[in-house]
Amino acid sequence: MKAAHNSPLGVAALTAVAALLFAVAVVLCGKALQTEGIYRKVSSVVRTYEKVTKDDGSWYTKKVKKPFTRPADGDMLSWDAAIYDLIRQHGYDSDHVWGGYFAFFPLFPLVWRLTRLGPIGVSVFNWFLFSLGLLLLALLFADRRPRWAPLLPLCAPYAVIFMIPYSEALFFISIALGMYGLVKERYWLYFVGFLLGSMTRAAGNIMIVAWLVVDVVALISSRGGWKQFVLDVARHLAPIVLGVFAVMVVQRFYGAEHWFEYAASQRYWGKYLSLPEWPLTDWTEMGRSVTWPLLLILTVPSLVWLALSPWRGIGKGPMAQLRMLSVLFFVGNVLLAFITQHGCLYSQARLLTCTPFFVFLLYDMATVERGRAWQWGMAVAMIVTAVLCIDLFSYPRTRGCWLVFTLALLTFFGRQMKTWVAVTLLSIAILFNVYWTTYLYNDFLLGAWVYT
Repeated sequence: MKAAHNSPLGVAALTAVAALLFAVAVVLCGKALQTEGIYRKVSSVVRTYEKVTKDDGSWYTKKVKKPFTRPADGDMLSWDAAIYDLIRQHGYDSDHVWGGYFAFFPLFPLVWRLTRLGPIGVSVFNWFLFSLGLLLLALLFADRRPRWAPLLPLCAPYAVIFMIPYSEALFFISIALGMYGLVKERYWLYFVGFLLGSMTRAAGNIMIVAWLVVDVVALISSRGGWKQFVLDVARHLAPIVLGVFAVMVVQRFYGAEHWFEYAASQRYWGKYLSLPEWPLTDWTEMGRSVTWPLLLILTVPSLVWLALSPWRGIGKGPMAQLRMLSVLFFVGNVLLAFITQHGCLYSQARLLTCTPFFVFLLYDMATVERGRAWQWGMAVAMIVTAVLCIDLFSYPRTRGCWLVFTLALLTFFGRQMKTWVAVTLLSIAILFNVYWTTYLYNDFLLGAWVYT
């Protein structure tokens, strides 16, 4: 009889437990670096920030050598968290909320309000949601090898996003539930998951286009089946369209000028159709250290794969559909940034790595046997990326690139490694990510320009 920890459910449960232990390790690391004596020993390589408030009420941050900050509810309301908090308290009431805030969807603020938790409390709640989402995704791959593959997301360099009052955790658990329902042929789970996900983040447009492409490619590769094509499109798009429509109704109720105010409000953030400027830029050093390698290691190969898909087909079954959907979502975010952000790729590190689509791709690439041509292609992509991004490896605030490369190495070539080598490398990456996550979390508490 199989041991419980070797069963799919056991492997998935261990993944969720590992995620919870990761959060505990981040808390302990933060407490250690809040101690003067311990921080002094690492202060040469671990800079912190101090918030300086001017007489007019504005503020800025400057680099200092001080121990890490102890979390407090007031410090948790930086950047987007402050916006979600306002919507939580006042909805989209124009007396309290700026017009640009219609770009933020209402489900997370509503859930936050219903929980009656403070900023720290809802952050803990968010991590539990993320852990449950990992459990659902791990269940889809837990019967495959290598057994350590479900732990790969704990190497992802922006895990901190799930530890703050942002909407990513709710989006993660919702879409993960939908993916699980699709694979297990429980349509109602898919419907609920994608409906909730579409009410959480402004990702519905990309998901609609992505599903349409998946279904069109399926139609082309099957050379017929228009009736099935129409049925698939209706089934896939129904919860997304309804979710976005629900958001439009809520915002219209609060006085939005247009039904598509969530899209029109992007202009307040400087987003509109435009040609990208060169060279590409990023407002944040930490974001650049993650976005740049991902663009070269994953986005370019993904575009090649997508170009070949109509002729080669996408394979049969929901797992093959989710593979293409995830690639399209990943690439779609990048292309949307190219044509609306004038060549500035801010937020892409968060939008690309903190989604179940990214985790699905990690699991899929790590556990499915690939041909030699694919392996050589990914090896060349990693080498070229390492050469082009060489400046990122040594600067303290861009060391997230180490996690990207280690994650890529394990994902693409972990199956060919001896188990003890892969597990050792994975363990080192997770430990480093505990520190990196603690570092980013501290920057968030201090209002440093980390998350956009």
